[in-house]
Amino acid sequence: MSEAQDNPDDPNEERSKPMREPIWQRVLVGGLRFVIWIISILPTWLAYFIGDLIAIPWFLYWSVRDRKGKRSSGYWRNTRIAFREGTQLGPNRPKHHLWKWSRHVGWLVIDSCRMRHFNKDTVNKHFNFDEYPPLQELFEEGNGLIFATGHVGSWDLSGVTAALLGLPITSVFRPSPLPALTRLITDMRTRTGQICVARKNVMWTLKKVLREKKVIGLLADGGGKHSAVVAPFLGTAARSVATPALLHLATGAPIAVVAFMRTGRMRYRLRVFDIIRDAKTGDREKDLIAITTRCNRGLGEGIKEAPEQWFWQSRRFRHRPPGEVADEQGLPPIMPMDSDDLLHNPVGRHRSPKQQRTTG
Repeated sequence: MSEAQDNPDDPNEERSKPMREPIWQRVLVGGLRFVIWIISILPTWLAYFIGDLIAIPWFLYWSVRDRKGKRSSGYWRNTRIAFREGTQLGPNRPKHHLWKWSRHVGWLVIDSCRMRHFNKDTVNKHFNFDEYPPLQELFEEGNGLIFATGHVGSWDLSGVTAALLGLPITSVFRPSPLPALTRLITDMRTRTGQICVARKNVMWTLKKVLREKKVIGLLADGGGKHSAVVAPFLGTAARSVATPALLHLATGAPIAVVAFMRTGRMRYRLRVFDIIRDAKTGDREKDLIAITTRCNRGLGEGIKEAPEQWFWQSRRFRHRPPGEVADEQGLPPIMPMDSDDLLHNPVGRHRSPKQQRTTG
């Protein structure tokens, strides 16, 4: 799964052009495919030992990279923002957090290489689905279903596993600049029946999927300078992906905020942090903020549950709302996770310069 852009409907979206794959790309990706195959056939303990080795340079890099958190993004900046008094995670960064996170990143690489082990016969061996029945009931209601997940736990397995459970899922992904690599990743993700669509001009496609009573998967913990909705994430205002909220308001499909949390080597547990339904009140601005805040809060609960299982190097807090005043430490101010409180804050909904010119 991946994040979708908050684009308007585009029924005449561009058709995908055939991807050109230069020889050097084919050679490079062919080598990568061979490495993935080797890791997939290794004993589990040995494969994840390689993941530990991958974690070492990652750990060493972030041990010295911008330790004071002065840059606009990165591990130390994000942990300074997230671990404070009054935030969702609280003031104390867990002991050995940097190493545990680095190890998680290394193991994510191994997870992706070993996806071929997951099939209908083995899925229950690797995954705990105790929290799945409510999701099955939601899907059987026949209104479509929106999975809002994030870079929490082992997210790359979400769509693969949903397809194994019999859910007709379409996930949004960010294509690689290398067409051959995009094809390799897509082949890995669609093996079990998941459909992957590139995120450009994708809103019309997603609405069509939901109206066909199917399922979509989105990475909803991102957000960039073009994200119009500002909502609290881990207790700090952040430009946020509003696609789940937009789709819910447009189609009425319920939103399930979920994640596959790691519990061991090739062991995962489905967690359901929130189910959002019938959230439309008629006030579009209020609804967008309220729904997005609930998605952010749910994913924050996943991070709180396993603080090492999130992408701490991300640029999540890089783009700041206009008019924001930093605190005495140069950090963004803490914001309540209550969407009602946020509605009274002027940064709750930000209009881009283009939107301002259109409506002004």
